[in-house]
Amino acid sequence: MSLAAGLTAVLCAALAQAAVMPSFWIFGVHPSLIIVLLVAWMSIRGQREAMFLIPAAGFVLGLLDGEPVGLAMLALAPLVLMTEVRELRLVESELVPAMALTVAGTLVYETTVLLSLAVRGEQVSWLASGIDVLVPAAIANVLLLLPVYAVVRLASLDLRRPRTL
Repeated sequence: MSLAAGLTAVLCAALAQAAVMPSFWIFGVHPSLIIVLLVAWMSIRGQREAMFLIPAAGFVLGLLDGEPVGLAMLALAPLVLMTEVRELRLVESELVPAMALTVAGTLVYETTVLLSLAVRGEQVSWLASGIDVLVPAAIANVLLLLPVYAVVRLASLDLRRPRTL
């Protein structure tokens, strides 16, 4: 797969995030297809492609969602730092770090959105938000990661290369 395929996937995920995901609920929250796709992509495809896709996803999502422009890019920015975790190779599997990165990315993203609400003068109950939004969103995104990870993994296989036994 190429970077063009990644940009197409990000565009489709952002459109789905804005159009379809608001009617899709898991544990009382909307899962974030963008976070899940970006984590799966950086876990399978690597840091180089993720460095281009994360800002592009933030820009496209910022144009499509109802939040202030730039909030999505600001909330997704820490994912760029999280791409280093994949390069460390702490465990043999790529799925386990992807699940941990999904939880971390979700918590950072949702906390950034909550902070923006607080800065804009909205009343934010941090304890209730943690229990009702942050934890369920992290669980929902990890559950969504499993099929998205499988699809990205399958799409990344090089079918032209013969398999060795």
